[in-house]
Amino acid sequence: MTGMHTAVGACLAALCLLPQDAATAKPERYAGILTSGPLTQRPAPIDIGVDRVATEEIRGQLAEVYREGGPVALLEAIKKEKPAGYVKLQNRERLVAGYAEEVARPDGGRRILLLCARQPGDWELESGQGRTEYLFRIVALALDANGRGTGMLFHTARVSFDANGVTLEREQSGQPTRILSIQKR
Repeated sequence: MTGMHTAVGACLAALCLLPQDAATAKPERYAGILTSGPLTQRPAPIDIGVDRVATEEIRGQLAEVYREGGPVALLEAIKKEKPAGYVKLQNRERLVAGYAEEVARPDGGRRILLLCARQPGDWELESGQGRTEYLFRIVALALDANGRGTGMLFHTARVSFDANGVTLEREQSGQPTRILSIQKR
């Protein structure tokens, strides 16, 4: 019986040393300051949550959806996904991301990107602007090894998608908003 316990213990120890799948990583929360711009006249506190990062498998599936059906099919696919993250700004609806990706940087930092479906509501800059070609919002964070950094909110984005993830093709509003003083909570 002792040998069996030792074998089980060794297996559990080995499993702990394996890299964790991004989808099972612990949710992360960040706080920052959204600079004044089209959403707010003064700088305002913003909360950002990353609940799950896409795996290679999910990226591959979404790349195939995009390849076969373009941006509209990608939009419908991420709307059906369980929320991957969110952005919360006081006195506004929660902006929900259907997709999140993370890329490690050589300096120990990370780039995190949240892809959100544009929905009518209080995140819109102008009613109906770019509704047929600019279907997404992107929140992009650049973090150092300590979870501090800056970011950008792209309000009306046209994207492409492949096995590497999202690429911002164009931002229609011309007024992306900077996010400063981002810190992991």
